[in-house]
Amino acid sequence: MTTMTEQTAPERTAPTDRRSRASEILSWPGTRALIAVVALFAVSPLIAIGSVSPTAIVSMLPFAALIAIVAVGQTLVIQQGGLDLSIPGAVTLGALIAAKFGTEWDLATAIIVAIIGTSLFGLLSGIIIAYFGLPPLVVTIASNALMIGAVQAISGGFSEQSAKALSDFALSRFWGIPVLAFFAVGIVLIVHVVLKLTRLGRRFELVGENPRSAANIGISTRGYVISSYWLATMLGATTGVLLAGLLRLPTLTAGNDYLLPSIAAVVLGGTALTGGKGSIVGTALGALFLAQLSQLVQTFTQASAVQNIVQALIIGVGIVAQLQLGGSSGRLKGLMRRNAVPQPSDSMRSEK
Repeated sequence: MTTMTEQTAPERTAPTDRRSRASEILSWPGTRALIAVVALFAVSPLIAIGSVSPTAIVSMLPFAALIAIVAVGQTLVIQQGGLDLSIPGAVTLGALIAAKFGTEWDLATAIIVAIIGTSLFGLLSGIIIAYFGLPPLVVTIASNALMIGAVQAISGGFSEQSAKALSDFALSRFWGIPVLAFFAVGIVLIVHVVLKLTRLGRRFELVGENPRSAANIGISTRGYVISSYWLATMLGATTGVLLAGLLRLPTLTAGNDYLLPSIAAVVLGGTALTGGKGSIVGTALGALFLAQLSQLVQTFTQASAVQNIVQALIIGVGIVAQLQLGGSSGRLKGLMRRNAVPQPSDSMRSEK
């Protein structure tokens, strides 16, 4: 009896081990995004025959790249328990400055001014959120209004055509693949490596997941919160600069199409809306999913309203999935009640 039990025990535990390994793999933030992308590309030819042709994929990749860049910034903000609603203003202002002054000044100077100048609005938002404890939604909406005001003041109500050199770069290809795709992959890899393989990145995730614990061990939490909004606006402006080259004549509302996709890509990528650990690679896969989905929707209708509805549904389903699979509704409610970012001095005072 003992021998039979010893022989059959490994056979009984093997399926359990395989199930646990499968569950562990599925729990990785980017795994579900990868599955969604593979499934979408498998279904696409059944819905629209030419949607996965080389021409269709090459035409889709630049827009996937732009969504990925702006969504990386949104991921950083969400990892700190916030949400950046100033993305439309950042993208539009960055595009306008690059287009308007790219022909009047040296193009490199115009690009630097567009990115750094626009990012100052994000820096201001981060400072207000970190030091005054105001809700991120209110602060970033106000910041967006300031940037839209700047767009109206600079443009005078008229769009500007981008410099030929900027358009040539945005529309160029390398090995038949759009250069913007390589540019986006570079940004994704750099941010991923910093977050996952450096002490700075681990501290960044700790501050987002548990700011009080981070403060108790001496980490200055405010700096990480401020940097997330600053970098998000900087990446939004970078997206605007590239968009100006891609469109050649960017409109004064060009950034409006990037708010919902930036959030949807983060949700699809598996980053918890409650803050903490996230997946930059998952966000990039989410951006690829949205770009291909948008291309499929456009085969049936050109109405942007339909695309917005689809993206809103993705966000809603993604939030529910996160709460069920890895999140916690209690933690989410607690996050919504958190008004200020604690500092070491604050914790010491509360203990006293």
